[in-house]
Amino acid sequence: MGMVSDAAEFREAVIAQLAGVWLPMVVASALTLVLALLVVRGRKREETMYPVIIGLATGNPPYRCTQKQALAIAQKVPGCESVKPVLERIYGNSRIASRYFAVPDFTPDVASPDDPLFYPADGSFQVPVSARLDKFRECAVPLVCSVARRAIMEAGLHPEDLDKLVVVSSTGFLGPGLDCEIIKRLRMKRSVDRSLIGFMGCAAAMNGFRIANDYVRCHPGKFALMLCVELSSVHTTFEDNINDAILHAIFADGCAACVLSGETASSAAKGTLAIVDDHAELMEGTEDGITLDINPNGISCTLSKHLPSYIAKHMGGYVDSWLRKHALSRGDVDFWAVHPGGRRIIEEAQNGLGLTEDQTADSWAVLNEYGNMLSPSVMYVLSRVFARHQAALAAGKPGYAMGLAFSFSPALAQRASCCVASTRGASPPAPPHPLL
Repeated sequence: MGMVSDAAEFREAVIAQLAGVWLPMVVASALTLVLALLVVRGRKREETMYPVIIGLATGNPPYRCTQKQALAIAQKVPGCESVKPVLERIYGNSRIASRYFAVPDFTPDVASPDDPLFYPADGSFQVPVSARLDKFRECAVPLVCSVARRAIMEAGLHPEDLDKLVVVSSTGFLGPGLDCEIIKRLRMKRSVDRSLIGFMGCAAAMNGFRIANDYVRCHPGKFALMLCVELSSVHTTFEDNINDAILHAIFADGCAACVLSGETASSAAKGTLAIVDDHAELMEGTEDGITLDINPNGISCTLSKHLPSYIAKHMGGYVDSWLRKHALSRGDVDFWAVHPGGRRIIEEAQNGLGLTEDQTADSWAVLNEYGNMLSPSVMYVLSRVFARHQAALAAGKPGYAMGLAFSFSPALAQRASCCVASTRGASPPAPPHPLL
């Protein structure tokens, strides 16, 4: 192959590659090829490698807790008299029906005989951070290993086939870390490359994807496992303030895992959703939006009262500038995987982007059933999207062509990933896209 000498030559090459691509998939192809233009200039003309999720699994700890049950516990905590009059309204307006917790304290009636209550009997919820992190290890290791096994199985691989491990958590800091336990219990190769991501909050999965994406792009034929696990329940506190009341009303426990490989447009199966781009932006003047802290009584989070307005103000410009970079608009996006961080988070993301509740239905469904699980949450949304996409393909329908997934980290930073579908195997020819 020769070098791409100028834009005209690249344009001709692109049009030649488009032969055999069916019209409904041109938008996806155009995005993929524009991204190729950004990286191929001055290099050998070759197919671009894109990260593809080939296995995805989610899972939760055993204790399902309804909002009514969680509210009853909060109302009994001593020393929180000033917030008790508003607790029922906070829990009732959350649009959360249930959540899952690793400790039995919020559903004591169904606690296992061999799983004693974690918090003191006096209802104070005062536990040293060291004991909380020990509990995190005890509960997180079996959960994350179980979910990882299912993701690996869905990918058609074995643990020893994996070459990269990315572990994400903002609620567990251990040394040796979860990565060591996962390698040992899953019997992965001791030489597997490892990366740990912590304290990035709800957007941490996107950072995990970015590291895993880079690995499979640069190592064709190798596989990466990316895991997110958060156990907010082991850090529960009940201070007499609105912030703590909101935290206990929305945060929950969960885990998600995915296996990624690097694929080209010709090697990927028709309809494969690939991660073709990601983008991050630190919003100006939003440092108080989400803050995390480690204190003697656990890991805590403070949510600014301005957080929803920050999201509404910045979301539209953030997304539009990214789409314009690829000559796209909001109307080209087939699905929106909005981080289900809470009722106001989804509502203001809708307001900022002009989305309907139908367009964010998956985010609302995850929030309703699971609450805000921090980093795994957006992967639960993607799991629903991917399942529907695969069902459409199985029924002979085209499925999705392009979508966006995004979430938010402390400071306040937005991070997003873009998925498009492979078009391999389509037969009727299509006219060149105007962009080309």
